[in-house]
Amino acid sequence: MRKIILLMMMALPLMAAAQTTAPMGILVTQRQGTVDWTAVHEQNDLDFVYVMTTYGAAKTDERCGTNLERAFSAGFPVGCVHRYDRHYSAQGQMDNYKAAVKGHHLDLLPVVYVVADGYDINVKRLDMLLQLMEEEYGVKPMIMANQEAYLKYFSLERYAAYHVMIVSNGLKFPSTRYTVWEYTDREQITGIVEYTPGLKLHGTYKLEDIKL
Repeated sequence: MRKIILLMMMALPLMAAAQTTAPMGILVTQRQGTVDWTAVHEQNDLDFVYVMTTYGAAKTDERCGTNLERAFSAGFPVGCVHRYDRHYSAQGQMDNYKAAVKGHHLDLLPVVYVVADGYDINVKRLDMLLQLMEEEYGVKPMIMANQEAYLKYFSLERYAAYHVMIVSNGLKFPSTRYTVWEYTDREQITGIVEYTPGLKLHGTYKLEDIKL
């Protein structure tokens, strides 16, 4: 009996470590080509999947529907990413996003990816898109940006209630607040031939915190 108790006590630190490991995920786009989602689920230690879905008001990722359907069927919680484009109206972008995700099961917060390329991002239009997303899904969408864009646009108080996905590829931890970190764009995933962006939740968050 004493031996059994001792073995149980020795196992406790390992169990605790497993419970506190930050959930890991990936972001897939048409660039990853055909994905073996069964292999991805069974042979990798992954907890969630984000799928690139739409770009602006006129473009849809070529594989978003297939990736959403098959990732969910394989057992992953799934969510969608929309890349914001300052040239298109907020309503046009929202309509494009809704058309692309229609009929698909979604588990995770929608993500609006803002790329700051040296031009004004049209904050008023972006704020309108974020509002439309919130009205549609009943939650604030997650904002995705690199650290430079975050500091320039999203460190303001009015964005404090939004979850943030920081794009900071490489080994260095983000210097800004974040909920999800794209820590690399060159993760090697069994079941995917091409390099894949890898995602990691901040240690203070759980997967439930980014679910719809």
